[in-house]
Amino acid sequence: MHQPAAIAATVEKQSNEFSFSQGDKDRTLFTVRAARATQFKDEDRALLEDVWITIYGREGNRNDNIHTRECNYEPKSGNVICQGDVTIDLSSPAATGSATPANSKAAADGKTATEAETGAKTLANPSATDQPIHVTTKNLSFNRVTGQATTAEPVQFRFPGGQGSAVGVTYDSQNATVRLEHAVDLKMDASEKTNGTAVTATAGSMEIRRNERIVELDSPAVVREGTRELTAGKISIALDANFRAQHVTAADHPAVHAKDPNGGEFTASGQLFEGFLDPSGSIDRIVADGNVTGANHTKTGTDTFSMSRVEFAMQGKQNLLKTMAATGDVVFKTVEGDDSRSLETQSLLVKFGPGKQPNKSRVESAETLAAGTIVSKTGTDSTELRAKKFVTQFNAAGQVEKLFGYSGVEIRRQTGSGPPQKSSATELAATFPANGEWDTLDEKGNVKFQQGDRQASAARARVLRATDTITLDGSPVLSDAVSRTSATSVLIDQKSGDIRATGGVVSTYIPAPPANAQTSAQTTPMNFGSGTGHISALTLTGSTATGHVIYTGHARLWQGDSLLQANQIEVWRDDKKLVATGNVVAVFPQTSGTEIKTPGLPSTAPSGARATVAAASRPPTLWVIHAPTLTYWSDSGKAHLEGGVKASSQEESMESKTLDVFLTPAPGGAAAPAGAQATPGGARQLDRALALGGVTVKQGDRRGTAEQAEYTAADGKFVLSGGNPMITDASSDTTTGRSLTFFVANDTILIDSQEGSRTLTRHRVEK
Repeated sequence: MHQPAAIAATVEKQSNEFSFSQGDKDRTLFTVRAARATQFKDEDRALLEDVWITIYGREGNRNDNIHTRECNYEPKSGNVICQGDVTIDLSSPAATGSATPANSKAAADGKTATEAETGAKTLANPSATDQPIHVTTKNLSFNRVTGQATTAEPVQFRFPGGQGSAVGVTYDSQNATVRLEHAVDLKMDASEKTNGTAVTATAGSMEIRRNERIVELDSPAVVREGTRELTAGKISIALDANFRAQHVTAADHPAVHAKDPNGGEFTASGQLFEGFLDPSGSIDRIVADGNVTGANHTKTGTDTFSMSRVEFAMQGKQNLLKTMAATGDVVFKTVEGDDSRSLETQSLLVKFGPGKQPNKSRVESAETLAAGTIVSKTGTDSTELRAKKFVTQFNAAGQVEKLFGYSGVEIRRQTGSGPPQKSSATELAATFPANGEWDTLDEKGNVKFQQGDRQASAARARVLRATDTITLDGSPVLSDAVSRTSATSVLIDQKSGDIRATGGVVSTYIPAPPANAQTSAQTTPMNFGSGTGHISALTLTGSTATGHVIYTGHARLWQGDSLLQANQIEVWRDDKKLVATGNVVAVFPQTSGTEIKTPGLPSTAPSGARATVAAASRPPTLWVIHAPTLTYWSDSGKAHLEGGVKASSQEESMESKTLDVFLTPAPGGAAAPAGAQATPGGARQLDRALALGGVTVKQGDRRGTAEQAEYTAADGKFVLSGGNPMITDASSDTTTGRSLTFFVANDTILIDSQEGSRTLTRHRVEK
């Protein structure tokens, strides 16, 4: 017959079943059970074997289990000190209901202990039900008073989709909190949601607050997915009712760091990062808040960004980007060598679409929801764009393709060391080739340009980067300090200053105010007559830089009563010169002049004697001059005509090979030729004229010939000299001499010959 083993003298009592519970009113908080218990004499301890501690929680919604092979129970202190290996299983909500019979006052009293133990063992088997967290460690202590289980030993744990380790664990059954004390290391299995890449996390400590459904990793907390890394002083994960990640928060200097296979490196930081997940586990949106900054370094350059807040909306199982919304002092900048591009605004929305590669997204469009500034620099050249709204379109490769500006656009361009070029318009459309620099700029609506003292306006404008040209159409107008030009279309080379205007060209040269008359006379080439000067033509070519412009096709200049017509008129602003060529017609008003009355001299008058001249006013006279070419110098008021000249007024005409016309001085102008008198009222008028080469002068029925003829408007006289001066009247009578002077207003002729000087009147004086 088998005899039971003898009981040691130190043993007070042995039993095959042992249990005690801690309750709160009519709810059991936890139960401690053992398959065998040995109470020792004179010691405040009992040896418990095959121990199960089941925690139900204050809400009765848990069936967490601690299981070990052997523990010492101290009734006075309430401590349960377990030696050896220990397992802790935190049950899922679905499993909680399977052991409901154990969570009753009867179970606490031991009346259904066998049934409760069976349910607890079922919970401890991961294959039997869903187990969120399964922990293994050793040397665990549990206090029945505080409901806390602790150990300082290494800890291994498993959870759905991953596993991990730590050093030290504290489990507080009162508030359903598990804290991993040190050296936390997690590894999440690769899945479709992580693009087939395993996710790892490390932390100084980790706390799981079951009732609040919060998992918190403390500093230093690091999460890695492939070459991407998130660091923060604290990372919190909020779980939904089914204990699935719902909201992830990284705080206390969070930062993201990533590398790509091509050597690129990405960093981003802020005050708070947040991730929001849908029930399937896919990321719904990501938010970075508070002084968000970052950089992306590549082999070709560096991209940097900063803003107060940015939010990413995601889509699909692959967590592809859908939109990005950035607000508050938003700045994006790209630097490649000496070249750079930047965007500044207060609000930016970026939309993404499917990329060329599977599971990849690309930028489709970006728009500022507030006023923005875009700056592009290439070497010493820079372009700055400002608008109340920008919209950017990207091509399939994710490169900028088109840029639109709305509601008031301003452009400032700096080319080399030259003066900056400024423009404004209602709208802007820019195109970009593959190299990323803008190719064309199209502006429309009240377009205005300015560079130095040169300005332009039009309904529309196009700027070509390759040729650095601007084309203006829609009533374009160009102006500078001294002129204003309108045409149907204008083309400007911004580097050289060359311009071409076509279709109804009209230029207006504006004289300076009287206080600046000296400045006006020295800077304007238009001093042809009185008041504002005008030139019209079919086309205009030239340079705003040199001030040399050419009017071609029915060119016509008029200023006051003066007029100039030609096939072509050239203007040299700095040289203050005009040149007209081809069918030149010039019209000059003449000073009022005087009518000459001469009583004549007797034939016995001494040699050298001259007639007394009595003056009377003459009516206004206009001279019309025809020639192949005309050159006019504004500062001296001289016009030189050549190639066969014909000049005529109401009473006289003159033909010669060349003709120099001298106008009266302009007020405040350069020094006038000797003897020239300024015209009252400031109008420039014909003062005198000098004809050279085969000169023929006609006045009434008189005809004079010589090699030179000088006409003086003030006293209305012609002086013929050179060659064989001769005057023939209607009766074919001739008068000759070394020089002949006849007065337009009467029939008086002054003769200077070898015989001396004498006067000839209407009735011939005999020799």
